[in-house]
Amino acid sequence: MPEPKVVVPQDADETQDHAFLGREFLTWLLWRADRGEGAFTDENGEFSVAFGGRVRLSGAGSDVTDAVLKGRSPAHGVETRAGLGSGRTLREAELRLARGEREFCFTLVAETLDLRSVKLPARLKDEGDDRLAERMTLLEELEKSIEVMYLDFVKERTRPVWDRTVVPALRTWISEGLAIGDDAR
Repeated sequence: MPEPKVVVPQDADETQDHAFLGREFLTWLLWRADRGEGAFTDENGEFSVAFGGRVRLSGAGSDVTDAVLKGRSPAHGVETRAGLGSGRTLREAELRLARGEREFCFTLVAETLDLRSVKLPARLKDEGDDRLAERMTLLEELEKSIEVMYLDFVKERTRPVWDRTVVPALRTWISEGLAIGDDAR
């Protein structure tokens, strides 16, 4: 899986921090899922991603450096958009990845793309089959699916239209979410 953080061990001034790409990836993924574009395709067919019941936002320069939001769907709430609008970034999120009848639940850490709290789909094979081999196959499938999503993000992120089209669309999405939150009050 691609690692978003690269450290060059020469001089401290020459250290490159690419962890921001993981944070942008998680925001981009939320934006797509919120717009109903959470479907992706790989060699095994189509799969979709949705946000679960927990997100963590972080930001520097204020009294509150971390905010963990929990609930039915906190990633799609006004609090998340307000955090993003105020300069906070998504640091981790609970996600659900569905492929046909199978569903993977896990937490994705933005800076490293590490997986936590992974819940694999129910067993597909009979009891006599090798459980470890099946679990390893399912974990590999999950990692490959995340890699497909990340590579789609990187392709879009490196296109010249990113700054002209996607960034303004993200800003509009954040603003619209805040306006919807104001209307609900």
